Amino acid sequence: MEMMAAPAEEEKERVCVTGAGGFVGSWIVKLLLSSDYLVHGTVRKPPDLLDYNSLCSAVAGCSGVFHVASPVIPSASVTNPQVELIEPAVKGTLNVLSACLEAKVKRVVVVSSISALFVSLDWPKGQVKDETCWSVPEYMTATKKWYLLSKTLAEREALEFGKRTGLEIITVLPSLNLGPILQPTMNASSWFLAKVLKGNTYFNLFSTPYICLVFYGSLSHPEEEEKSVSSDRLQRLGWSYRPLKETLIDSIESYRKASIPPTSLQNSMVYASPPHLKLGFFCF
Repeated sequence: MEMMAAPAEEEKERVCVTGAGGFVGSWIVKLLLSSDYLVHGTVRKPPDLLDYNSLCSAVAGCSGVFHVASPVIPSASVTNPQVELIEPAVKGTLNVLSACLEAKVKRVVVVSSISALFVSLDWPKGQVKDETCWSVPEYMTATKKWYLLSKTLAEREALEFGKRTGLEIITVLPSLNLGPILQPTMNASSWFLAKVLKGNTYFNLFSTPYICLVFYGSLSHPEEEEKSVSSDRLQRLGWSYRPLKETLIDSIESYRKASIPPTSLQNSMVYASPPHLKLGFFCF
């Protein structure tokens, strides 16, 4: 009797995540693995985004790429903005996209920042910000808001690259990213929450605009003009809110389990948010 060969098992779809060791990147990796993807990840320092050959190796065989990696340095600590922030963000993004184009990747999600949107000086007051709204590079340069500038320039270049080459590129603009940490160190957004809990600073909370995914929550300085934002498009895509109180409790418990310095979290209290204010958990 002729034996029939067992059908070959179909290989899982591969996706690459740059910056896989950071807060956002690690949550994306976790979600992708739970959805049965094979995941490639880059975990080295952002300046390695300038190493084109290593990026080609990382995205080879992948159908999709999440480009998350980008240097995050407080403006006051920057001594050479071009080298420390702008070049890794802008040229690094173009390197990733060029590698994706060469590897015939189907879709790239570029994690930008709400920084690319909010420093929009002439935007009509009360009008909801959308994809036509951009932060002003000249103002950010004059005021030395180097991180904001790097994210704005990188997103602009990414979208132009997509128009020029036909590569499908989606950008998402989170603000502060809060929630349980999977990585061994605190991310910048989590340190903001720790400062709030210690009473060293204060923030209003609001939902972010036209984003395809929200990681946990969003914060802004209270002295800033109220921003006109909307999560309607998120909800139409099936995204649902996670109560702010749950977000904060989950974050704080995570910090404690990770042995974050106890002075950051002592005597912290979590208050329920106003009825109209709810934020979302990372999902898509």
